[in-house]
Amino acid sequence: MKFLQNKIESKQEIANYITNLFDNDMMYHFDDEAEDILSNISGFSDRAFTDEQCKILNERRDEMLAIDYDYAFECACALLED
Repeated sequence: MKFLQNKIESKQEIANYITNLFDNDMMYHFDDEAEDILSNISGFSDRAFTDEQCKILNERRDEMLAIDYDYAFECACALLED
């Protein structure tokens, strides 16, 4: 998942990143640490992401929320509402 490696530096990159999360079934609430997200596939008994994914997801989350916290959540909600 190459999109996880791309640093987020603009609002357009926020939108692209969130769309990629959605398309890859990786959406989660951005106020949470990635390590705290549990997989519905496992009946919520196992973490949804690997240690490596958690590290990267937290970095990307911090980047996008620093750029525009409200916009990130608006993008996520718009995708989830469709």
